Amino acid sequence: MRATTTIVLIWLVSSAWAAQDAERATHGDEASSPQVSFEETIGPAWVRQYQLGCLSHLTYLVVSDGEALIVDPQRDVDHYFADAKAKGATIRYVLLTHTNADFVAGHTEVAARSGAKIVVAKNSDSRFPHEPVGAGDRIRLGPSVIEVVETPGHTLDSVTYLVRPRGETDTPVWAFTGDALFVGSIGRPDLAEGETAPSTLAKLAYETVQRFAALPDAVRVLPGHGAGSLCGAHLSPETHSTIGAEKRSNPYFALKSRAAFVAKDLSGLAPAPAYFAHNVRINRAGPPVVEKGESPTALAPAAVLEWIQKGAWVIDVRDHDDYAAGHLTGSINIALRGRLDTWLGTVVPFGVPLVLVGSAADVSEAAFRFRRIGIDRVEGWLEGGTRAWVDAGHAVALTPLLSAQALQARIAAGTEPLLVDVRTAEEFEDARIGDITQLDLVHAERFGRILDPDLETVFVCNSAYRSSMAIGLAERHGLKNVSSLRGGLDAWMTEGLAVKGRSVEAPRPEGSAKNAPVPEPIAASTLATLMKDRPGEVVVWDLRPAPAYQEFHLPGSVSMADKSLAEAAAALPASVRIVLVDRDATVAWAVGGALLAERPDLALRVRVLAGGLSGLMQMQDHEGRPSPTATPPSPAGAAPAVPVIPTKKRSAGC
Repeated sequence: MRATTTIVLIWLVSSAWAAQDAERATHGDEASSPQVSFEETIGPAWVRQYQLGCLSHLTYLVVSDGEALIVDPQRDVDHYFADAKAKGATIRYVLLTHTNADFVAGHTEVAARSGAKIVVAKNSDSRFPHEPVGAGDRIRLGPSVIEVVETPGHTLDSVTYLVRPRGETDTPVWAFTGDALFVGSIGRPDLAEGETAPSTLAKLAYETVQRFAALPDAVRVLPGHGAGSLCGAHLSPETHSTIGAEKRSNPYFALKSRAAFVAKDLSGLAPAPAYFAHNVRINRAGPPVVEKGESPTALAPAAVLEWIQKGAWVIDVRDHDDYAAGHLTGSINIALRGRLDTWLGTVVPFGVPLVLVGSAADVSEAAFRFRRIGIDRVEGWLEGGTRAWVDAGHAVALTPLLSAQALQARIAAGTEPLLVDVRTAEEFEDARIGDITQLDLVHAERFGRILDPDLETVFVCNSAYRSSMAIGLAERHGLKNVSSLRGGLDAWMTEGLAVKGRSVEAPRPEGSAKNAPVPEPIAASTLATLMKDRPGEVVVWDLRPAPAYQEFHLPGSVSMADKSLAEAAAALPASVRIVLVDRDATVAWAVGGALLAERPDLALRVRVLAGGLSGLMQMQDHEGRPSPTATPPSPAGAAPAVPVIPTKKRSAGC
């Protein structure tokens, strides 16, 4: 009998879209270390899922009758060995679902430490000692049997491992899908670096999804990445699912036409960081075995200057407040608290010499984390920090942060600086500070071509993490008068200042009369505040079908599909506000308009959650923000419970 598990999604509970950068809550300690996010025991087999938030990476330890295996391990592997030992198990295998691009895997580390066999697809072109496998091959782990299923699409060498806990005749219960199938999405087809055309891989992905659809509905999907990963688009914040749930809610399962599937799979892909190609080569060759060593070499200012003259990049790992108070001109602020690993590989050329600025402990941690994306060498760090730099006669750049209130005052006076939003175009369209300039941080080389080097320029993102990074990149391109908005759009919205964008502007339902009543939108931040501080004054009605509601929903929301909203509204006290929720708000606007046409007296009480639930999912994709929490259904008309963030760790964003 399948063990009972709880599927948890974290929801927005604080103001201003609940700290659009989830790193505010988790910081580096939790986001940069593996957290247990799921475990289950079925028969003699036990599985534990680890979530590494800073890379949106999901890995697994499986134990069956004293034998263990690891699936797609991260490069630092101590926790796998500690947990296997606690279970009295010996690690026998490392299973690789494919040749990963976004991180350097720990397969050679595990093999060197334990003698475990590395299992990988026979067409992976792997150059380290391994056991090649293909469709139908079996691996035995104690009494359990692991079946290999070829699932190409993300890569040619993608395989899925199906676990039958009690042996060959048992029904498969777990599917380690790697990046072939995510919760709510599939792996992108454009990371093969010219080896295979993305359209060819997309065609193979179509066949792979049909193969997944043929599995029993109860099989649990255990993917290689979660929300925030660049290996796919619009991944759910859930870290596991079932085949049945994916057939109902994953959009790729609904596409019956091969052409439509391929078109969707090739569309809307974010640029892949340059370091991905290097990581593929490292993983294929077999990463060098490393240990967490001592801190990088301490360097005097003269030695740092010498390295800069040789072409080294200076990476400042302090928080943006410290960076703004004084930094080496052109140094890049990639703070420890966020996606340090991913952003380093994204904005800094792979293989250039690196010098770090920060405390001894911080630079040691940073150098350790760099290894996760294949950067094993750091030239050193500036001993004594910026104070030593100034004492040696060198200048530092000062870039005072501009507060939301100060910026609003300058806008009102007509003296505002040039505002440049460095988020993605999709985020910009979703919500922004008016009609300002948008230049994605990943295209920072455009700063020097587009922006006036002498014009006062203030960069904006969600939390100031990326905008602080933009300062150093702009300085490297010759800009001299740059700074960042303190707290980013998060702080701007916390102050209640106006924003534009599709998530905060209500579209009029198609075909409605110009003077027909239309519900007002409500931002997630406002709804969160109401539910937290005044729970008796709002009800949330979820208009989606019951199965979708059962999969996940906002805490305290009520399933209202196929119910008479007018009758339900009549039963509520006149002081209670009604918030309508659906997948993307399109149905909610139409249903809300129909409700107001029938009950125009409700016009001041009915609201629609701007952007719907998928809007919250997309925010998680971009920023690692918390998302809705799954909770038991509430009785119709009941006041929602105050949302509480569970202790389960979520992916960190940027």
